[in-house]
Amino acid sequence: MEDIEKNLNKIRSKIDVLKKDKEIKIVAVSKKKSWQEISKAYDNGINDFGENYLQESIYKIPKLNSLDITWHFIGHIQSNKCRDIAEKFDWVHTIDRVKVARLLDKFCPENKELRGLIQINIDNEESKSGIKLEEIENFLEDLSDLKKVKLCGLMIIPNPNVELIGLKETFKEVKKLLDKLQKKFIDLTEISMGMSRDFELAIQEGSTIVRLGESIFGARK
Repeated sequence: MEDIEKNLNKIRSKIDVLKKDKEIKIVAVSKKKSWQEISKAYDNGINDFGENYLQESIYKIPKLNSLDITWHFIGHIQSNKCRDIAEKFDWVHTIDRVKVARLLDKFCPENKELRGLIQINIDNEESKSGIKLEEIENFLEDLSDLKKVKLCGLMIIPNPNVELIGLKETFKEVKKLLDKLQKKFIDLTEISMGMSRDFELAIQEGSTIVRLGESIFGARK
């Protein structure tokens, strides 16, 4: 098994240098990883785990019920999966359709709050989910009456072929957008951007949540 403790110590050292006075949430991306590996990361101080595939997470989550884990859904959301996602997860990073947001709100159990992030298609890639920058304000207006889904920020998955210098501008653009939106939508406080290759740059440019897989668990087979 990968040396998860050593990897996390290295990551935290880097984050401590960058975070200044703000809290940075590490979401360990645990897709394709066993519940034993998740448990090991939990034993080393990680409470937030991100899953991409619903069927895989349905198998793993019950095995870890005794642990105080916050589960983040970070995959593409199909309408027919909304009930399970709303029941089993605490955060959803990939809200990009009004229909999906309303279904999550409908199926979210009573006395539960589901925290949601709006996925932006920052590079306007045809093959990628997410809404366009110019659509986000109307999108938020359309969802202002949600009762159990609390929209609290933005999320991006940048094109992996973009060089880091280009990513810097992308991250700046998202932070600038959040600052603008906050004047009207005060609950928007989170930015989920930054993965294993670029999380340091993302934190420098304002990210509050980083999604780390390989840098914690090692390369996926």
